[in-house]
Amino acid sequence: MNEKTSPSIVKLVAVLAVICIIVSAVLGGINMITYQRIEDIQTEKTNAAFNAVLPADGYTPLEGDFGNGISGIYEADTGHVVQLTIGGAQSNITLAVGVDNDGVVSGVSIIKHGETPGLGAKATEDSFRNQYIGIEGSAALTKAGGTINALTGATITSQAVTDAVNIALDAVANLG
Repeated sequence: MNEKTSPSIVKLVAVLAVICIIVSAVLGGINMITYQRIEDIQTEKTNAAFNAVLPADGYTPLEGDFGNGISGIYEADTGHVVQLTIGGAQSNITLAVGVDNDGVVSGVSIIKHGETPGLGAKATEDSFRNQYIGIEGSAALTKAGGTINALTGATITSQAVTDAVNIALDAVANLG
């Protein structure tokens, strides 16, 4: 009788372990090579967002733990920029909200998101974001008696951006 020989489980595990180690080393090497460039691109994108919502020569970070998803409040000669992350429909949304020295929203810029293309991703469009410019006190969607038209099929994303704007307005108002 001729028995079919099969590799032992130890040999299979050893081969799989070697493959995993090689793949991990390659991925780690690629990460080391690209990490700084990715960070630089993110910094450039954030700086562009700050300048879009509140043009200024520079932004000075304020010290403190502001809560509510706020990762920083930056002071400029014309007002403040609040950078924060809030939960959307599909992912977290990181945005910058400019609030001028009169407590009025000067702009909203979405830095990073993972919302559904064609629906929540439309929050990045000027036609949606520009609705917030000029708001003071608080913002609300039209279905809640406000002036902000929600994105069709993306009410959760629309509400998230509106909540973020309100958090930014409150944070700047509470600075004193």
